[in-house]
This record gives sequence, structure tokens and C-alpha cells, in this order.
Amino acid sequence: MVDEERPEDRQDPREDAADEPLEGAGSADDQNSYSESSYGGEDQGSGAGGPSDGRPPLPLVGGLAAAVIVGIIIIFVALSGGGDDGPEPAGADPSDVPSTSTPTDGTSGGLATGVPSPEATLDLTVPTVSAAVNLDSVGDSDRLVVPLYGIEAPLTLRTVGQDGVMANPDGPDDVAYYNFSAWPGQGGAPGLGGNSVFAGHVDSGTKACDNGNVPPPCQAVFWDISALRVGDEVQIHIDGVIYSYAVTSNQSVVAATAPWDKIVSATEQETITLITCGGDFNRETREYSNRQVVVAVRIS
Repeated sequence: MVDEERPEDRQDPREDAADEPLEGAGSADDQNSYSESSYGGEDQGSGAGGPSDGRPPLPLVGGLAAAVIVGIIIIFVALSGGGDDGPEPAGADPSDVPSTSTPTDGTSGGLATGVPSPEATLDLTVPTVSAAVNLDSVGDSDRLVVPLYGIEAPLTLRTVGQDGVMANPDGPDDVAYYNFSAWPGQGGAPGLGGNSVFAGHVDSGTKACDNGNVPPPCQAVFWDISALRVGDEVQIHIDGVIYSYAVTSNQSVVAATAPWDKIVSATEQETITLITCGGDFNRETREYSNRQVVVAVRIS
């Protein structure tokens, strides 16, 4: 179901908002300070976080090139303006923990500064499963749709291989869907269960947005997801079938210390997770300190 309130009536949650810490993700002071990771905007650095199950940590990197810790692999979310997937560590084994790397140059626009108050905090205690089906392809007509904000974005398939690299979307207008088949217990697929993980840029500093119609710096595909509220609808269109989800939480977390192994875990109840950049913006490195994480559960 879609919130009946018009989007133009909503205040941008990044304005005049105080941050609230996520358990396991650092203190409020930590969340308001710059860290070398970023996710979901266009540039990211590297980060580290602590695993909860005794396994080595899995950092996830991107500006959307920042490092984020998820289980046992380092994932590069090189959301660096689209097109450049960033450095890919070679030949890493899933049982090893590659050293965290930082993409060379960031291309985020730095427009999404500020940490919004959480609409509802992430629930890290939801039941999970040890394995989940992941999509091995997406079609030209497959889309992520947010009716409230007029988002209708094409999907780009990104496979997280045994090197742990989570590559960036093609540009500021598309959304990456991540196949975690190499990592049992992570990810999922729309209509097939688990936790389908998507990432998109929040802004662009080098590439035009809105199909080339808005010059940089500009607001990218996931600019509005920080304003999603509980109950708002997100749709995934796959092979002509529409899967609908209702938002259950929306919170900013510190990229370097968030419990990413839990955030991208395959869930017992079918969910989707959307991730983009936000927080403090370092204009020298052009990296964001935080990631905005939206979780929604299947409703139809």
C-alpha cells in the first residue's frame, strides 16, 4: 500500500535531522563523524565492521565506492558515477579476508549531506535461512519502481564472485541487483524468497541524470529513498510479474561499522534491501560516511 500523503508534502529527512545509532553500528558521535567508506552515492572508500557469527568480517566498499563489512568477503560497491566498477581484488578465496581497498577517485555530487532520523530502525533479529535462490539474469524490461516518487529504474545484474567484489550500477539512473550465489546465506530473489539486495546512486558529480537531461551535479535514482516511510510501497518488476513490498524500516548507518553480514543476510520472510549513500561528505575524497538502508517485506 502506498502512503496517501503526497511526496511534495514531506520534508526531506536529511534536513535538520538528528542521527540515532544502530545497535552494533557505532555511537552517535561515530555516525556523525567522517569514515572512509561510503555506499550508494557515487563514491566510496573502505570500511570495516565486526561479524556477529564468528566468521571473518565482510567489508562492502563503494563511494558507492566504499567498503562495508558483510560476513567474510570484502565487497566493492563502486558506485562511482556509473561505468567504472573500481578495482577488483584478484583470486581471493571465500575463506580468506582480502585487505580493504579504496577506489582511486570519487565522483559523487555531494548533494545528499546530513543524516536523517530513522523512519524505523533496522530489525537485525529477523529469522534468516542458510541458503537462498538468486537471479542469474535480469531483462531489459525488469524494473525497480517506487510509485510515490515516480522512480522506475532499469535493473543491472551484478554477481558477487568469490573475490567478493560488488560492482556498481551502470550509471546514475539504473539500480544494481546483486547475485550472492557464491555466498550461501546472503541475498535472495524477488518472488523466490530471501533478501534481494539492490543499490543505486544518490547523486552524480560527473554524469548527467534523468537519462542525460539533468547536468551534474544532480540527484540520482535513489535520491528520494531516505524519505520512504513505513508502509510505503516498492515494486520489483521481473519478467512481466510485479512483486510488491511494504517498507518496514529506513535508517542511516555508518558504512565502516554497520553489521553488513546481517543487513544482506537471506531472510526467512521475503524482503528487499535498498542501499544508497548519505551522511557526511568529504569534498577532498568525494566520499560519503554513511549508507541509507531501506528494508521492505513482500505483500503481494
